[in-house]
Amino acid sequence: MSNASDAAIREDCLAAIAPHVPVLRELAGRRLAITGGSGFLGSWLAETVTALNDEHKMDIRLDVLAYRASAWAADYEHLGGRPDVSTRDQDVRSSFEFASDVSFVVHAAGIPDGRVHSSDPLRVFQTCVTGIGNVLDAASKLSNMAGLLNVSSGLIYGGQAGPGGFTEDTFGGLDIGQVSHVYAESKRAAESLCAAYRSQFRIPIVTTRPFTFVGPYQKLNRPWALNNFLRDALGGREIRVHGDGETRRSYMYGSDAACWVLVALVKGTPGRAYNLGSKGVMSIRQLAEEISLQVERRPAVLFRTLPAAQLRQSDFFPSTDRAMQELKVQETVGISSALAKTIAWHKRQASC
Repeated sequence: MSNASDAAIREDCLAAIAPHVPVLRELAGRRLAITGGSGFLGSWLAETVTALNDEHKMDIRLDVLAYRASAWAADYEHLGGRPDVSTRDQDVRSSFEFASDVSFVVHAAGIPDGRVHSSDPLRVFQTCVTGIGNVLDAASKLSNMAGLLNVSSGLIYGGQAGPGGFTEDTFGGLDIGQVSHVYAESKRAAESLCAAYRSQFRIPIVTTRPFTFVGPYQKLNRPWALNNFLRDALGGREIRVHGDGETRRSYMYGSDAACWVLVALVKGTPGRAYNLGSKGVMSIRQLAEEISLQVERRPAVLFRTLPAAQLRQSDFFPSTDRAMQELKVQETVGISSALAKTIAWHKRQASC
């Protein structure tokens, strides 16, 4: 794995934040803490904050807190080794305190991996619910608290997305007796706890609800269709689609996700939730075929590779009207470009 700064990622971050630099100057000279900072979103936030510091002289001090933050800093020394970035190994299930001069907090800790939802659901629930409780308790003690952003999940909506995607005001039912729903239910509980702290302690809390992401820093061993397709294609294997491929998703590139989060942090209305995802909807079939076209060997795409499985179509994509209208954000990277950038990054990593 390369420790070198990636010029392509820096360019993506600068392009995403370019229209929002005046708004993001609210962060200048402040201290920002990110919990769960070693994950996909946290890594892109670190890339974006350091881009703001280097190119726009923001002088933001960034604290990255994560279960294995020191390992992340070693893997990505171009981020973790910087003087404006500090790291701390911190399990959010245990109480802790932020540095006293922290002004902004992004709480991104969570376990979206469905395999862990089944194998260790208690840890999933505790990370979401106990974790947000500890974060809010620590934030309530900060004298300079200017904003806290809670990263929730689009899974809290439950059910099936309508023609225009999930809006922030529509909710379906979840079977609370099913362990597979522990992540979504714990994210719902975390949002309720945020509402309580916002009311009782007047913490300015904004929520984002992420959908599906794509881009560098996304590990290929994660159990999602996109990751599996990329892993197979890059490994020269056939792309295997378990069902008929008609389920629909949308995929947001990392630089856009990080930009939207930072804009929501400083510009979002406290108590308001904003979907975080792409409006560019495509079927799993289209995704697999697009990935096949973007690698040299053009692997075949096989469908219904698990004929005995009880597969249910579950469209999962957001309406982003609220975020685009209230925060004035836009996507800068479409899905074809996002896939090309992701494939190129993984090839660079493999060659190091």
